[in-house]
Amino acid sequence: MPPSPFAAPLVLALLLALVFVPPRAQGAVEFQGLSRTTEKILRATVDLADEPCTVPDARVRRLYRRADKEIRGALEVYGYYAPTIDKELDLEGESGCWQATFAVKRGPRVRLRNVSIRVSGAGQSDARLTGVLSNPDLAPGKGLNQRAYDELKASFATLAQRRGYFEGRYVASRIDVYPEALAADITLDYASGERYRFGPVTLDQTVVDPQLALRYVEFKPGEPYDADQLNQLYTDLLTGGYFQNVELRTTPRPAPDLDVALTIVLTPAPPQTWTTGIGYATDTGPKLRLGYLNRRLNTKGHQLEYTTSVSPILGEATLSYRLPTGRPKDEWLSVDTGYKYENPEDSRSDEFRLGVKQVKRRRGNWRETRFVDYILESFNVAGDTGNSSLVLPGISWVNQPLLLPSRPRGGYRLNFTVKGTDEVLGSNTAFTQVSTESKAILPLWSTARLLLRGQAGWTIKQDFKELPFSVRYFAGGDNSVRGYDYKSLGPLDAEGKVVGGTDTLVGSIEFDQRVFGNWSVAAFIDAGNAFDTFSNLSLKKSVGAGIRWYSPLGPIRFDVGVPLDDAPDSFRIHITLGPDL
Repeated sequence: MPPSPFAAPLVLALLLALVFVPPRAQGAVEFQGLSRTTEKILRATVDLADEPCTVPDARVRRLYRRADKEIRGALEVYGYYAPTIDKELDLEGESGCWQATFAVKRGPRVRLRNVSIRVSGAGQSDARLTGVLSNPDLAPGKGLNQRAYDELKASFATLAQRRGYFEGRYVASRIDVYPEALAADITLDYASGERYRFGPVTLDQTVVDPQLALRYVEFKPGEPYDADQLNQLYTDLLTGGYFQNVELRTTPRPAPDLDVALTIVLTPAPPQTWTTGIGYATDTGPKLRLGYLNRRLNTKGHQLEYTTSVSPILGEATLSYRLPTGRPKDEWLSVDTGYKYENPEDSRSDEFRLGVKQVKRRRGNWRETRFVDYILESFNVAGDTGNSSLVLPGISWVNQPLLLPSRPRGGYRLNFTVKGTDEVLGSNTAFTQVSTESKAILPLWSTARLLLRGQAGWTIKQDFKELPFSVRYFAGGDNSVRGYDYKSLGPLDAEGKVVGGTDTLVGSIEFDQRVFGNWSVAAFIDAGNAFDTFSNLSLKKSVGAGIRWYSPLGPIRFDVGVPLDDAPDSFRIHITLGPDL
């Protein structure tokens, strides 16, 4: 059937009507005599505040009459039991819409008189549990705050369950209010019962050797139950690389067992992963990356990884074979081999490396790495060529927080390394080197941070010329003193070419302010250099500014650095990608 000749005009009229329909106007509710916080609470409580102009007058009157009760109920939560409310309703209003005005005087506040908050049973000796009971908002003399009371009551019961007091309950929980005396008494009495313990652990998986999977479990049957340890176990299993899905099934068993049986259900993650990428940084230029990882060569959890990156200034390829020697998240043994070239201005280095390292987790987030590397290196520094053969043992400690957001509000990272060699080990030179790197983020206000960065290194060596390029210190570049080229700072030879130094000191202070969304602006001051001895210390300084975009891949930084000591009319652009810590 052909369309009606009136169809097009009707559709057009309907669209025009939808476009030009005015937005729904709200009625006006005004609160007088209140702080902004109290007004916000009442506006969220009084139903009349949500009504539009088009609502029937009868409904407006009904909600207007009910508003008194709603206001009083909201104020009683915070101890105001005798408010005075003067109100006025105009159904016409200046704009043709109804208007309601409430002038509220809260009156005197009920204050806490007697506060009894206690725990009986096994929980009374649990410092973690009793530590949450000291709430300053619920101390004698404080104004009554029923919301703080409800929050404490709920959070305490939740914590008790998480710590294994599954039979715990409140035998008394009440607030007695005496409005005439402007006083209130609080009674909270929690009977915790016995604390359950971890019971037997059962594995439901065929991914890795059962003994390897059980190494993730840091608690033993018979130890006090703690849900935080289960959360940590879940995270460790999921981030370990072996498993794609993790399910922890807990079964509390009442007396006479009083324990929690645990069943761990694991499904395998894909063993092999290929990664490719392309990037750019001003230190290295355009970069191509390729990576291969086999997380599970066998049921013993052995892993094989190959990574390579190529750029005009810096490139490397590394092959690593890793195996867990204890808990998979704590102890690993790795055999590594690789090739690395570096080609900054006035220098060239080609390095072949074969090494063994052992990684162990220490207290907190500290990780200790003991290593022995065999290095063959040929280098050319400012026309001075050399070949080096090193057997280089060392040890390092790193403290770095895990699972940080893209733009962390605070935190720090520390790295200490000691390494050295001697002719008696088969090396053709001898030296000892100590280095440290640190970063810290200090929160200022809600949108601003202060980022601090420092680096220091010291080398004990009699003949500097025997030091290969890879262990000499240089400064300048994206992650050093911005405003200067990559590795362009350090001691000079007779022709003015940079030859590097035995020591280094670099520091940076940066202010970062979020402007909108995932964008922020930054201003910084950098200082540092490489030198032969600390007595010849001469720091190069720079200032600059930049923008940051906190992308899903991590922060991308665009900085402009201006050197203050050399060619002050010049500048250098720095583009980097990587975490703040």
